[in-house]
Amino acid sequence: MLRRMWFGCPVRLRKPRLFLARFAELALLGALCPAVAQTQTVVFAAASTMAPVGELAAEFEREHGQAVRLSFAASSTLARQIVHGAQADLFLSANRRWLDHLEQEGLLAAGSRRELAGNRLALIRPANRGRDAQVALERPATLLNVLEDLPLAMADPAHVPAGIYAREALEHLGLWEPLDGRMAFAANARAVTVRVARGEAPLGITYASELGGQQALALAALIPEDSHAPIRYELALVEPAGNPLAQAFCEYLSGDGARSVFLRHGFTSGREVFSVNEAMRLSPKAKKLSAPVRAGRTHARAPQ
Repeated sequence: MLRRMWFGCPVRLRKPRLFLARFAELALLGALCPAVAQTQTVVFAAASTMAPVGELAAEFEREHGQAVRLSFAASSTLARQIVHGAQADLFLSANRRWLDHLEQEGLLAAGSRRELAGNRLALIRPANRGRDAQVALERPATLLNVLEDLPLAMADPAHVPAGIYAREALEHLGLWEPLDGRMAFAANARAVTVRVARGEAPLGITYASELGGQQALALAALIPEDSHAPIRYELALVEPAGNPLAQAFCEYLSGDGARSVFLRHGFTSGREVFSVNEAMRLSPKAKKLSAPVRAGRTHARAPQ
């Protein structure tokens, strides 16, 4: 009888021919694994894109009969997972900084980066709070009065794009220091939305698109667009970019149909001005805006 080492342990083979036949079958299956894996595409996407990307993935699956597996989290979290070997075909980031990082690491397909959409920052509140929750951003006292002893919810500014943008805005508006010790950091923009909707925080800073379809939320103020770096969502293929299904879905997300879906969910085209009227449409329960929308200063670098 034959003996072989199997993971370092001796094994007695009673039917060597049967073993060799089974081994050949396993080898053939292993050779086919890449082809099996390419019957679906894996997309890592910023948590704030859950609604439009989820809708587009479902449409793509119906039209093409191929599966799209989605993973949503903070862009920073997803980028780090890719660096550490997580398998992804596409990466949609809410911040160019993380795509730059992956590109420098040689993890993105050359020339595959493209801008899909833009967004705005909004100060949100629970919808069941009335005029007592109105805030004039040029008057810090109004913000502090609404907060009382509760925290302002926002994404973690150490690495989460929504939090990075929010800190830039608060510093520009002279509100960062007055709010020191009165902020509660969340894992991503969607988590901020959930906290405020549940009444765990009287105010939160998140993307304006988060107001869409949220009956429990209302707009307290639209944060001036020139107070932070432009919010741009970029998509790229992750190396090795040999999955034709991923390439097809990349093109699908870049088309005019997909752009209209993003706009319907409260995103901007990336270059157009997000108006006060648009914010009011997303938040029908908001009575007025206390902060003016200004255009002007632009940023030449991605937020750090």
